[in-house]
Amino acid sequence: MDREQRRREKLYRSFKESLTDGGAPSVYDENDLLDIFDYANDVYDEYVQFEVILLAARLYPESEEMTQRRAYYMYGNLSMTEGAANLAAAHNQESALWTLLDLMVRHPSEDECRSVMQSILDRYSEFDDETAIQIVDACSDLGIFDWVVSHKEELKKRCAYPETLLYEMAMEADSKADYKLAAGFMEELTEREPFNASFWHMLAQLQVKTDNYSDALVSIDYALAVDADAAPYSLTKAQIMYDMKADKAKAVEIVEDVLKKEPGNKVAVHTLAAMYAFENRGSDAVSVLKGYLDSNPSDKEAIEHLLMLGDRESSMTALKRYFSGAFDENVDDWASWAKSFYNRDQYVQCADILRVLLDNYGNIPEWTPMLEGLYRSADYGIIVGLYRDVVLAADDASRLDLSVTDALIFVLSLIRCDQVMAAKNLIDIVSRLDSRDIFPFEKRLTAMKVCDILNAIGKTLAQGRVDIDSFDPFISRKG
Repeated sequence: MDREQRRREKLYRSFKESLTDGGAPSVYDENDLLDIFDYANDVYDEYVQFEVILLAARLYPESEEMTQRRAYYMYGNLSMTEGAANLAAAHNQESALWTLLDLMVRHPSEDECRSVMQSILDRYSEFDDETAIQIVDACSDLGIFDWVVSHKEELKKRCAYPETLLYEMAMEADSKADYKLAAGFMEELTEREPFNASFWHMLAQLQVKTDNYSDALVSIDYALAVDADAAPYSLTKAQIMYDMKADKAKAVEIVEDVLKKEPGNKVAVHTLAAMYAFENRGSDAVSVLKGYLDSNPSDKEAIEHLLMLGDRESSMTALKRYFSGAFDENVDDWASWAKSFYNRDQYVQCADILRVLLDNYGNIPEWTPMLEGLYRSADYGIIVGLYRDVVLAADDASRLDLSVTDALIFVLSLIRCDQVMAAKNLIDIVSRLDSRDIFPFEKRLTAMKVCDILNAIGKTLAQGRVDIDSFDPFISRKG
């Protein structure tokens, strides 16, 4: 990080800290506020940007540059197109920024956009960093990013700091999944600033995306040559080495070393757990995640990783602990999370999430995914326990909103647990239901098919036979 960047970061942090005291003091000059606003934009801190706008409006109401930033903030962050247009219409000085904002507000044809961009290029001989950033953003927003690419050299000549333009172009190309183009811009950046480790790191990441692993390894080595202690660079190198299958043992060792120095490094935890899993070291992967979750119980991604490793006891412990602290998530959030596993045919993980939800809330929006997951994992005893302890114990079982499919899973599980009489009783209850009362039509058809299966099972049980596999729809039959 260069001296100017450190100065801007210090200003930003000082301003943000002052906000906790009830309001920012009026000791900042106009340039300070511009730097704070721009740094906050770089780190996606909309709160600080908003506070800078309020303070600048009081201290420097005539500032053209702050008015421009306010207009762009209204357009890009608040979707207040009309407000941004009004500010643009009332501006005092002509500038490329106002012209760009007018373009984005009007969104004219591509031909007109290209014509206006050319007029900006012809009219203005110097572009500051903010203008360079907005040129790239505007052209992308207007669907003419190719114009920026084809006029790159002309734009660079007008930029006070051409590196800003190249960086924005690289990021935009990356967002469009044009990784080869993005890597080209980043290569140029490394040529202009060979001692900027972050540029080398970003270049390596882009080269990976183009499957250019050998060059990516060279690039990340340059980054580490500049900053040998940067954990993100070491982790990237380890991942490249592992993916190249060049020296997997060394790659694992690098990540282990990072984690020893930084036990709370989330990226290192997930990287190492994944490497262990691929190396058939599942217990080691579980151990890494469990240790991390002891200190970071609210890390949902880590819990998902643990769920996928199949250690159900550890997963259930993590889920219960997560539930106790997940105050910002409601029942629907949990159900949606579980359903995301179900939709990927990861039934067990889905079932375990819903079990924790049921234990804590007493009900869940939909029982079938949980019961199906448990049944597919042969947890028949757990299903029977749910039937006995929740369904039969309920004052009003209708409030559980169980489906006919749920009843089938209960019946199948009861039979597999040698509780045939209980299965018969449940079949009798379901047989008294009138499928014509079930809506919508698709659910009615499903219910009719399930009832046919239950009736067939009931007849078999009445004959004293328990040939459950022949009726089980969850058993795949080949040929």
